[in-house]
Amino acid sequence: MKLYVAPYIEKLLKKADYGYDKKSKSWCASIDSLPGAYAQDDSVEAVRERLSEVIEDYILVSLRDRSPLPGFKKILPKMNA
Repeated sequence: MKLYVAPYIEKLLKKADYGYDKKSKSWCASIDSLPGAYAQDDSVEAVRERLSEVIEDYILVSLRDRSPLPGFKKILPKMNA
């Protein structure tokens, strides 16, 4: 059985918006398709890691609430009927 969580997280990390906030002197990242998915840290690598944890939490809450995950079906392989 293949798990698709890691590819889903990587796909979202690539789509994330990253930027440096001069006021807080930190890197910020967010994902438009996941409302509330936001992270902030001292470096790009650290904010990416923190955002990955936010996505994991988002997945768990979505599963608990039986809510759909935006774009998840797009990473699944096409099934032959």
